[in-house]
Amino acid sequence: MPADPFLTQTPLRFRGISDSLSASHLEGSECCLIHADNPLSKAHGVFLNPLAKVGYTSAAYDAVHSPSADLSLLGMYMGVWKNRVLRWTVTPMFKEWVVTDRISMWKKKNPEEDERAWFCLINEMQVLIKKGWRHV
Repeated sequence: MPADPFLTQTPLRFRGISDSLSASHLEGSECCLIHADNPLSKAHGVFLNPLAKVGYTSAAYDAVHSPSADLSLLGMYMGVWKNRVLRWTVTPMFKEWVVTDRISMWKKKNPEEDERAWFCLINEMQVLIKKGWRHV
C-alpha cells in the first residue's frame, strides 16, 4: 500500500466508528475503515496477503501459527464446498437490513454526524474487559 495518504498535510489515520453509532449495537473494524478512508483504495483496490496470520492476543497468535492450523488438501477441499453450500443457503440480506436500519435510526438522531464507511459495519458490540474485549 502506498504511504502517500499517511504523509500528507492531513494524514490518513486509523480510526473507530463514533461512540454514538456504537451505542446502536454496531461495530466497525479499523482494518476495514482505513481502506474505506484511503483515497487511493477506489483507484488501486485493496490487496490482502492470505499468508499473513495475526492474533490480538498471544494465545490467538500461537493458535494460528501452530502446525495444526495448517490446512490439509482434504481440509481445503472441504472448506471450499462448505463455503459454497453456505453461500447457496444463507443470505446476508437480513444482516445487512439490520445494519442499514440501525444506521438510518442513528442518522435521524445525529444529523450532524456521518459514517461514509457503512459497508464496514456489522451487527455487533464489543466492550473492554480487564484482559481485552468481549462481544455482547
